[in-house]
This record gives sequence, C-alpha cells and structure tokens, in this order.
Amino acid sequence: MVGKGVTIDWKLRPKKCGKRCYVDNDRISQLPDAILVTILSFLSMKEAARTSVLSSRWINLWKDFPRLDFDAESALLKIARDYELHGEESGKYVEWVNRVIQSHKATTLKEFRVCFDLSRSVKNSITQWLEFALSRHVEKLELDFKTKFENSGCEDTHYNFPEKFLKHPSQSSSINFKSLKALSLKCVNVTGEAIEFFLRNCPSLEKLVVTYTSKLSNLEVCGPSLALKHLDLRFCFRLKSVKVSAPNLISLTVPKVEGLLLENVPALVELSLILTIPYRAVKKKLSTLSCCISQLEILYLNLDSKVKLCCCDSTRSDGQVKNTVKFPHEHLKVFKFCGYYGRSSDVELVWCILENCVALEKLIIDP
Repeated sequence: MVGKGVTIDWKLRPKKCGKRCYVDNDRISQLPDAILVTILSFLSMKEAARTSVLSSRWINLWKDFPRLDFDAESALLKIARDYELHGEESGKYVEWVNRVIQSHKATTLKEFRVCFDLSRSVKNSITQWLEFALSRHVEKLELDFKTKFENSGCEDTHYNFPEKFLKHPSQSSSINFKSLKALSLKCVNVTGEAIEFFLRNCPSLEKLVVTYTSKLSNLEVCGPSLALKHLDLRFCFRLKSVKVSAPNLISLTVPKVEGLLLENVPALVELSLILTIPYRAVKKKLSTLSCCISQLEILYLNLDSKVKLCCCDSTRSDGQVKNTVKFPHEHLKVFKFCGYYGRSSDVELVWCILENCVALEKLIIDP
C-alpha cells in the first residue's frame, strides 16, 4: 500500500516449513497498536479502513484513526452531472458518516471534515457529527456544505451552527473547544456572536475560515491574547464592517465591506481585499491601512466588476493622475491588480504602487 509517499510491504501469510510448522513473517502486525495506528495515519481514511480485511490483528485498528476526512468527490461529480441524483447520493453520504462515527473508538481527533452538498434537511445528523467531533477534542474541524444555492446567499438552505454549543458548557458537558486549532465553516450560517465565542473559548485557535454565510453583519476580531494567525472571510453577503486587533495575525482576507479597521496587527504580512468603492477613492482606502501597509509582503486587491461599469472616470487629467499618495514601502514583493480596465484611475493606482514599493518583484495585471 502507498499513502503520501509511504510504502508498506504487507507480508501477512505465514510461511510453511513442514506439515504443521509455520514461521510468522508478519513483523509489522507484531508492533504495538499505537505504532500501527501511526502507520495508518499516512493513508487516507478509506485506505485505512480497508486494512481491516488483512487479518484479525488489523480488524479494529482503523477505528482509532485520528483523522476523519469524509471526502466524497466522486459522488459530488455525479451530482454535478445530474442533480436528480442528489437525494440518493446525500442519503448514502449521511449513512457513511453515521456508520463510521458509531464504530470509531479514538478518544481524541486530529481532524474531522465533512464535505458534501447538504442542507438543513439533515441538520439533526450534522449536529450529532459536531457533538461527536467536539467531544473528542478535535484540533481541526471543517464543515463544507457545498449547496446548489451557495452563490445566492440563500440562508434558508444553509445549516445553522447550533446555539446550544455556544453556551458556556457545564463541567459535566462533553463538548470541548480548547483543543481546536483550525475551524472552517463553509455554507454554514454563523453569527458574529458565534465567531466571538470561538475566539474567547478556543485559546489554541490559529486559523478561522468563514465563507458563504448571510448571518454576519458587524464583526470584531479583537483580543491581546488571541492566538489567531489566519483569518479568511469570503462571500459574507451582509457583512458591513470588520474590526481586527490580533497581535499574531499573519494573513487576512476580507470581503467587500463598508468599514474596515485594523489595529495592533504587527505580524500581518498578507492582506486580501475586495474593493467596491469608486476608483478615485482607492488611495483613500489604502490610507486606512496605514498601521500595516509598510509591513505587508503580499497585497491582493480585487476591484469588483460592478464598479467598473458605473465608475467611468476617463475625463481626469494627467496632472491628477500623477498626484499620488506617498507611503514608502520596503516589504511588498507581489502586487496583483484584478479588474484592471485601463482608465486613468487604474493607471494612477499602478504608478502609486510602483513609486512607493521599492522591493516589488512581481506586478500582475488581471484585466
């Protein structure tokens, strides 16, 4: 078997040396359970489960597998070709996850990931999966429900993160957030209060991803002791403002918002923004990043296509184009301009970057 670059030579059949004499060459099976489970961890979950047919020694080892990644890419491809198969395939997926969870014995989990086109219709099962993962001190948790309506922001089709998990757990509760290091919620309705709860109650949380949700309005990611290093917010359809104050934050992705306030982000080196403001105000927007602009190594600006249609600014003079903002920058190496249309304001922004970013190595223009 081969898994992630690891090759294992399974010799499970005993060798005959006479009519009744056997020599067992299966030295791998003689190893302790902990080592065998570590070997299995180099395989995918499905590959690990298949080892149960090798011998009675292996029949239950996969049940201690530390990473449960319920990847059903082949089924998703079937649905993409024919959506009428969705009901049948989603039923099989739910049964698969339930069957594995019922058999699983590990007391802790490194990873728990579910990725399928699921909605509120199976919310009870999803809630049970969540409770299972959190009760086993999961470190990396990902819920990715790629619904057919994800681009519409239709909250009625999305699973709501259970409020009962967001209350302060009692001492007898099995729910535990303290081990959580990475949390990814895609096509899951989650509120700003819920995110702030995660930040308060997950002291080890280093990565937070929230995409395709319509429950967020105003969000504050603030705290002098936050361990958060990566924050990724995308397609949050009703998000109006974001305030970030996180001393360990390295990368930040923010969707189009009316207000963005960054404070105390000394470690921030990668910033991705979607701007839907008039082009003539781009420089003003950049000035709001004064607390971190000089330390950035990667700045990704995506100018929304809707702006290009409504902000014709071709009458501006050359004198105005040359009047750029000065912000000496010694770290920025890559600048990608998405939505470049060739107007004077576009050129102005490019010259602004070229004149101020002395360490720039790559300039990408994406018209």
